[in-house]
Amino acid sequence: MKRKDIVTGILVLLLIASISGFLLAQTFRVAKPRIEKQMKIEEEKLNREIFPEGNDFRADNFKGIKCTSVYDGQDAFIGRIFNLTAPGYGGNILVKAGIDSESRITGIRILEHKETPGLGSRITEASFLDQFRNRDSSTLFLKKDSPRGNIDAITGATISSRAVTDSVRKLQEQINDTDGETP
Repeated sequence: MKRKDIVTGILVLLLIASISGFLLAQTFRVAKPRIEKQMKIEEEKLNREIFPEGNDFRADNFKGIKCTSVYDGQDAFIGRIFNLTAPGYGGNILVKAGIDSESRITGIRILEHKETPGLGSRITEASFLDQFRNRDSSTLFLKKDSPRGNIDAITGATISSRAVTDSVRKLQEQINDTDGETP
């Protein structure tokens, strides 16, 4: 090949790459508001699953922890929703937990995990998650770990089950240590 052909080929490829990059950036710029709107809708849906009686969800910071404060239709405070990270078997487990004004769990959801499919991934199932509802930190242990425990671990996924249980219990304990703080 001639040097002129090589230079021409490089210039053509550079031009194509530049145009493609520009078009991709413009597509993202146009799509970004829709993506953010959809993410907000999904977040609202999760919040309503955790706090069905919640009417207003406001970003907040409680004891140095970012959270969402939840209010009912009469603008009365009813609880908070926290995002937690728990070290699981396959990596971090991202958990969303709702705790009412009386320090009882209203619900939890698993946002993300890398647990073993068919075993640890079962932490996302309602049969596991529903065990947490209306519990406080005094009984939030796996049955196999403590006589006070009320949570059944998933068979073959004790590490994943323990990670979720321990992270929610530690959050509740941290919240209960209020030092006179008010909502």
